Amino acid sequence: MTGKLAGSAGILTATRFTMRRLALLVLLSVLALPGGLRAQAPVPPLLSDEQVTRLLMLALDNIHKAQCRETQPCAPTTAEEKAKPPITPAEAHWVIQRGALTGAAMHCGLDWQKRNFAPMMAYWREKARKNDRQIALISLLHGIVQGITQPNASAPPHCPEDVRRGVEARLTFNP
Repeated sequence: MTGKLAGSAGILTATRFTMRRLALLVLLSVLALPGGLRAQAPVPPLLSDEQVTRLLMLALDNIHKAQCRETQPCAPTTAEEKAKPPITPAEAHWVIQRGALTGAAMHCGLDWQKRNFAPMMAYWREKARKNDRQIALISLLHGIVQGITQPNASAPPHCPEDVRRGVEARLTFNP
């Protein structure tokens, strides 16, 4: 990608192309793993650290649209948060991979909410002990990637059986 991006709109526009490629990479990565695609076999990072940071900044720029407490919106992002985000790059990579997998699962008609999203969020709340703001950021980042990677709504869904099996094998969240 060349040129400077201007704000969140530029990041989102530039990221859409990258994320379309990400959807394909997710599908290919689940198919290419050796050993019959064990449910939680490690997956190499799909995006560079720079791309992950861009997505994380996009989520932070929009965190005020998320809920941090039952019915209260999150406060806007501070300069300090942008300099040191509330989740680590490794955590962001992981959330992005799960969000891309959710987009693929949606495409294949699989139950991504019960098998991936709900248990992932329970993990971050209960085991990782993330605070309300971190939970909101994780949910927002997952949703951004899910939205970008899900197939075009106007195109009829086409999920080849080998792709479906690969997504199926990786979908159940198990940290």
